[in-house]
Amino acid sequence: MAKLGSVELVANKDVKKGEETKMNTLFASSEQRKDFELLEDVTRDKTGIKVTIAKVGSFDTKAYTSKKKGGKTTCWSLLKYNDVSKNLKASEDIKKGDKLGVTIETL
Repeated sequence: MAKLGSVELVANKDVKKGEETKMNTLFASSEQRKDFELLEDVTRDKTGIKVTIAKVGSFDTKAYTSKKKGGKTTCWSLLKYNDVSKNLKASEDIKKGDKLGVTIETL
């Protein structure tokens, strides 16, 4: 797997280990707009990606946009709405204000 990029986002709420959460509720809209630089090209609906969120876990999907290496993007422009709104179980306790790394890699 090649790393596509990473960003650190601040949790907007408390989540206990084992509880379900979603990316679009775990992070405030201001956090959702934080950008990062793509380290590889991505092609919409073709590039398989793995999204790993610290203290939560990971999921696999396909890129929702086409962008070139070196371009700026956000998790929310790279992922489909269904991805950011899917239920994910927290692997550890999360406190509001925790800084969580989000890493995106190719599959």
